[in-house]
Amino acid sequence: MNDAPLVLNDDPYQWLEDVQGAEALAWVKAHNARTLTALGGPDFERDREAFRAILSASDKIPFVLKRGPYLYNLWQDTTNPRGLWRRTTIESYRSPSTDWDVLIDVDALGRNEGENWVWHGCTTLPPAQAFWASPNMHSVPKVRA
Repeated sequence: MNDAPLVLNDDPYQWLEDVQGAEALAWVKAHNARTLTALGGPDFERDREAFRAILSASDKIPFVLKRGPYLYNLWQDTTNPRGLWRRTTIESYRSPSTDWDVLIDVDALGRNEGENWVWHGCTTLPPAQAFWASPNMHSVPKVRA
């Protein structure tokens, strides 16, 4: 039998999880100041603006993920800084003018709900397990043991 005491939390930085706490905010402010001292200046400002222009360009090639018959993309630009989670077909993606179906408008969602939403990605089930793959959309898919 193991007589070692149960340690519930040995993470010395757990206090940083209180993202609105005074101690965590002071720590972030101090580290931001240190970082800006080391990396800030005219080169930083110039590079930041150049990267912003590149990342918000309307002619950039969308990075896509294939899930089942669709290609998915989070599109961010000056009009949609939080992003549009959208999908299209392979045929449409290969065409001169891609037809995207917007699934989630993160900016509109935040405005409607009064929240500061940030896209953190999407996890999907394989098509055979997905709810929408069910022949009857109103039935609950069977859970496999």
